[in-house]
Amino acid sequence: MTRFASRTRQYARRGLAAGVAASVALCPTLASAAAQACLTRGEARSVLTYSLPQVIDGTARRCRQALPADAFLSTHGQEIVQRYSGPREQYWPEARSAFLKLSRGRDEGMGAIAAQLPDETLKPLVDATVSGLVAQAIHLESCEEIDFAIDLLSPLPPQNTAGLIALFIEVAARSETIARQGNANSKALGGLTICKD
Repeated sequence: MTRFASRTRQYARRGLAAGVAASVALCPTLASAAAQACLTRGEARSVLTYSLPQVIDGTARRCRQALPADAFLSTHGQEIVQRYSGPREQYWPEARSAFLKLSRGRDEGMGAIAAQLPDETLKPLVDATVSGLVAQAIHLESCEEIDFAIDLLSPLPPQNTAGLIALFIEVAARSETIARQGNANSKALGGLTICKD
């Protein structure tokens, strides 16, 4: 049995929960947002498409000590970062608006200050925040699952990967929303709310 087949069977037994957990861990910028910040699917996809190179790079650095030398992130992480960096700039305008919305949701004053910053100042701040949140959000015991999730998602274009992660968050949040008897018109998970378009 190949290593990939063995891993596939192992993770299949764990079910969708592992994939969702990995997806949330892959987008700590979203997961750490205040609950009242509600992003549309398009905004979530733009934030994720813009952020994924930083998230994957930060994940590879964080998980380096926990992954074997032949893990996907160890052998192909920088290649994925480079490929995913290609379209990020075209998603910046909508991602910028969404980041500012998330920022205002956390702290109205800081959100107002961030809104005044030019892109050449705001982008490095966003990138540094994403990298810092990755380091805080990822537990080393999750690294193998996250590595496997990135391996599975890596053939997709970055926009599709971002859209799929946003969909995972929305689908997984449905049960949490129902359990909390919250607003039926939105989906929330880990502090992120994805609004119905």
